[in-house]
Amino acid sequence: MKSLRPSTPAWFIAGAILLVVPLFLEGYSVFLATELLIWALFAVSLDLLLGYTGLPSFGHAVFFGVPAYAFGMVLVRQDSLALAVLAGYCAVAVVALLVGYFALRTGGTGYIIVTLLASFAFFTFALTATGLTGGEDGLRLPRDRSFAALDTRLAYGIVASVWLLLFLLARWVVRSNVGHLLAAIRSNERRVQAMGYHVDAAKLLVTLVSAFIAGTAGMLYALLSRTLSAELVGPALSTEVVIWVLLGGVQTLVGPIVGAAAFMGLKQLLSSTTWYPLLLGLVFIAIVLWAPRGLVSLLARRAPRHPSPTTGDTEP
Repeated sequence: MKSLRPSTPAWFIAGAILLVVPLFLEGYSVFLATELLIWALFAVSLDLLLGYTGLPSFGHAVFFGVPAYAFGMVLVRQDSLALAVLAGYCAVAVVALLVGYFALRTGGTGYIIVTLLASFAFFTFALTATGLTGGEDGLRLPRDRSFAALDTRLAYGIVASVWLLLFLLARWVVRSNVGHLLAAIRSNERRVQAMGYHVDAAKLLVTLVSAFIAGTAGMLYALLSRTLSAELVGPALSTEVVIWVLLGGVQTLVGPIVGAAAFMGLKQLLSSTTWYPLLLGLVFIAIVLWAPRGLVSLLARRAPRHPSPTTGDTEP
């Protein structure tokens, strides 16, 4: 069964719908929709590593939180958005190169350990470096240097525009020759190496692209929430984003978006109950049993099937 691949006009329609969503929402609902877009973008960035390349990053929050902190620290001290963005991208580039280099040298289980340790290390640093990060109190951005100074619909429009551009970037990467190489590495890395390809270089490249997307999401989150805490680089968020991707469906790009939306929706729905963690866990277990390949697999099952022009078999 082939993956669902909407045509190009469908993406334009989806983009148009995305941009007009705030016209039908008000107040806090627009804020939640904006936050959801940011988390969905973060989840898409992990799918490039976990789904398309087979790199199990369990410290992905580092690529989200470190640039958010760098961006925030500059913006608190300098009224220059351009300088803050530059600082954020420089920070995520350095972290991606360092973490990617050491993680790729270990490989396999070592990749999980290195990325997880990186998350723990930056989490500890964020708590102890109170002069830079604010420690347990966190870092607070000035109101006039954040989305709080803008109309909520305008803030949503900015985030939605950036989201659409970066999603299309991720989609282009996985459909390009680089994406085909990543798929081959995921399937049989030794054979790709034997064919003369630089496997580690390809992995480091996709790590940088993934970190770039995650870092952009982190900086958007800083502008939206105005408060940066150590949890943004910690293992808890790193674990949550893995759940989002697995919940929606790996190697789909759309799956992580669905997974993030489902997680946030369930969290809002069940958070008022006393048994919130237990109920949330039971729902996730049910989803895993019902749709082991993710929620998007349910859509694929229900998609209309048409005869194949070559074999006569049905395909979505």
